[in-house]
Amino acid sequence: MPELPEVETIRRGLSPRIRGTRILDVRTREARVFQLPTKHLRLKLRGRSIDEVNRIGKYLIFGLDHGYLVFHLGMTGQLTLRTPSGKDAPRFIRHPVTGLQRTRQHAPDQHTHLILQLDHGVELLYRDPRKFGKIFWLRSEPESLSRFFSKLGPDPFSGAYQEHEILKRMKGRKVSAKALLLDQSFVAGLGNIYADETLFVSRIHPLRRTDTLRKYERLRIFKMIPRVLAKGVHFGGTSLRDYIDSDGERGTHQERLFVYGRAGQPCVQCGYPITRIVVAQRGTHFCRVCQPRSKPVPGDLDWTIFDENNEPYPLP
Repeated sequence: MPELPEVETIRRGLSPRIRGTRILDVRTREARVFQLPTKHLRLKLRGRSIDEVNRIGKYLIFGLDHGYLVFHLGMTGQLTLRTPSGKDAPRFIRHPVTGLQRTRQHAPDQHTHLILQLDHGVELLYRDPRKFGKIFWLRSEPESLSRFFSKLGPDPFSGAYQEHEILKRMKGRKVSAKALLLDQSFVAGLGNIYADETLFVSRIHPLRRTDTLRKYERLRIFKMIPRVLAKGVHFGGTSLRDYIDSDGERGTHQERLFVYGRAGQPCVQCGYPITRIVVAQRGTHFCRVCQPRSKPVPGDLDWTIFDENNEPYPLP
């Protein structure tokens, strides 16, 4: 599932190329991905200009001159640009090992559920093979956005992400640390991949109950969440299967994961094999040495989220 770094990468790719354009035509396919009748959506979108391309958590938001078009990519949603005069790849090429679908430009197929024809000769395609993604249209009043996102926690790259707020949201919680990070009402944007990565660099076992965490451990989680996400953005997101950016290119963060998807491989810190268990109904990866369950471990592993120049990856 695309998480915050993947959605942010898509936003960065789309924004300079579609901001200020006008929607000339709208074509839809699978009605279940739209949260209003498709004939109404087509009427609301035709002739509208795209003024802004923003993001909150895992949601991508097109600010139109009237209303908002909001995307949640679900498990396999993809937003790519297509130049009709350009050359389309004849088919999606699936990697024999990772299963990743990748192409620079593709023609619409049976999994393409929305096509926006823009006035500068480019098409925006929404493709979703499993159809778990959702597309919403919201009214132009600012309060419509605040109501829509009222149940989301703060975005880690926003001004609302403050130490006192995150510590307050942890207080009294009696769930596992992994379940807490997956809860979008706690912090918006983390999913399975970046929750595992955050707990590793924070040296916290995924099954530790939140109410047993000491204050320095809670502060460590607060500090590490945006840094882990910034690292994912820096490398263009994590492409394990269906995720591609707006140009059809895969990210490279999967080559730099600490624990996620590395069961049985040596830990980058201590060399002990990475363990996989199921927590909160999700496959979960961690190091039994660096993240012991029996006792808190002082210090974090922040050296792992510095770049080759020994600098932290910049927050967007």
